[in-house]
Amino acid sequence: MVGGKSPRQHIWEAIRSVNAGPKALTTYAVARKSGLDDQAVRAYFRDMEKAGIVTKVRNVDRFDAEWTLIKDEGVEAPRVTKDGKISKYAAGAENIWRALRILGEFSAAEAATAASVNGVTISEFGAHVYLSGLAKAGYLTRSGGTAGDKTRFRLVPSRYTGPKHPIYQRDFKQVYDPNLDQVVWRQADQVVRK
Repeated sequence: MVGGKSPRQHIWEAIRSVNAGPKALTTYAVARKSGLDDQAVRAYFRDMEKAGIVTKVRNVDRFDAEWTLIKDEGVEAPRVTKDGKISKYAAGAENIWRALRILGEFSAAEAATAASVNGVTISEFGAHVYLSGLAKAGYLTRSGGTAGDKTRFRLVPSRYTGPKHPIYQRDFKQVYDPNLDQVVWRQADQVVRK
């Protein structure tokens, strides 16, 4: 992520900005405003068109088109796949982060239940992995055991950094916080003490 935002988030913000102004909403105008290449912007417009978020008004030339924003999805960039389906990837973690702010403490099973709303589902195992990652990074405290319903996770209030959920990157064994635009924990940085 560059600047704490994904490329599609930059494109989406440019779309909303250009759409609010006097200029036509074109691929070219959005590419220039977002600072991203035309091909990435065209691809995102195509995916959003399939999802019914935008519609093409006309082709301006071979590489440019004018668009109409049909459905403003708010400040967060719509997560759409290449075939126009709304992606629920990472929505479970997002919902857990939101629920933590409200509820403060829960088990992985309770987190999975609280996060499984609006067509989003996350397993108890998935919730446990995410919560454990946040605990390693110091966002949560852990009590009551190491597995199952006995383990309770509690948000450390001073570690609430903002509305965007910290991303536990299991493959890299690190936690990235988009609110701070930084990797806040790496397993490789941990000193093994004997």
